[in-house]
Amino acid sequence: MISRRALLKSAGMYAAIAHPWLGAQTLPSIPGAIPLKDIGQKSGRRIGVFTVAGVMAFNPELVALTAREFSMVADMNDLKFSDRLRPTPDTYEFKYGDTVVQWAEQHSVPIRGHCLVWWNVLPKWFNSYVNASNGKQVMTDHITTTVKHYAGRMYSWDVVNEPIYHDHRPDGLRFHPWVEFVGPDYIDVAFHTAGAADPKARLLLNECYIEHNTPSEIERRGQLLALLTRLKKSGVPIHGLGIQGHLRGNTPIDKPGMLTFVKQVKDLGLDILITEMDVDDIDVPVPMIDQVVARKYGEFIDLVGPYASSISFEWGFDDPHLRRPDGLIRRPDMFDENFQPTPAYTAVSEALGRLPRYSSSTTTSELNSPLDIPQALQVDESSTLLFASKDAR
Repeated sequence: MISRRALLKSAGMYAAIAHPWLGAQTLPSIPGAIPLKDIGQKSGRRIGVFTVAGVMAFNPELVALTAREFSMVADMNDLKFSDRLRPTPDTYEFKYGDTVVQWAEQHSVPIRGHCLVWWNVLPKWFNSYVNASNGKQVMTDHITTTVKHYAGRMYSWDVVNEPIYHDHRPDGLRFHPWVEFVGPDYIDVAFHTAGAADPKARLLLNECYIEHNTPSEIERRGQLLALLTRLKKSGVPIHGLGIQGHLRGNTPIDKPGMLTFVKQVKDLGLDILITEMDVDDIDVPVPMIDQVVARKYGEFIDLVGPYASSISFEWGFDDPHLRRPDGLIRRPDMFDENFQPTPAYTAVSEALGRLPRYSSSTTTSELNSPLDIPQALQVDESSTLLFASKDAR
């Protein structure tokens, strides 16, 4: 089994291979189960997953699972503003991203580009090269070149990823690097630049850690809503919000707060996508891991899913190299290391089947209250709150 770390490293050594997925094996269907993509299609939603070029080249089982279960893909690392795509200030290396895009086109599934502007995973040359004098030009050149390379082929781009942070700014923006080098309007500039480079692509702002009932996430949610409101009022070409959905097993989801928030976002005229959903089981008591992880998936889909046009997962399978402090394999996903479905897969399948029909013209008042969680998912959360969780970002 190739680990996630190995997959990411292998992409760095990956030589251009023409259609490496050709001849890849197929996985048998799960007895009695309908593929997730088919369940999503019944309610008008795409069900997606992240992948990378290394998966396409070296993991035929995971490629087959992706084709069987998902109707949308996003490239996790090949298109970030990183060493892989930008080995030098003057060069671009698109062969990794091209591999994933070609696979998506061969399988007639839309692909999401992730991500154009982020504070993390910057190339090694960034800090010594970029400054306040050239920062705007570096950013806009990167966006224009990357988006134009895939113009007409990308369903959407995460234009700006995770812009909110507690850096003690009144607007809630993360200071370094983009506010520092471009200014607080870097988000406006990024969206206008991406829209000019590909007018057909859906342009998203993607944000993390707004889902839970903690002071830091409640504050971030408010700052994010204020930012989205300002962008819309300013005429910035933003089409939607990506809610990442990184859930923690031992921390309650803020159901009333999130319900109010997603309604407010929809009322701004913005689409909502769940973009990176997973469940961190690191602090969940061992006997309850499968139950808690499965319940978290079901709860979040029941809560936010009615307002989302697509639902995507960060990874499709558990990695035996990712372990908890107690030495157990972390099990955040819907398939184990042998590609067999976990209880989370059943919970996701059932939750997807409960979703109402999605339409971009649907108003919030036309949706059933997602707070009506099925009785099977109403488990006492207090039994899992054994450790304090903190927002690491």
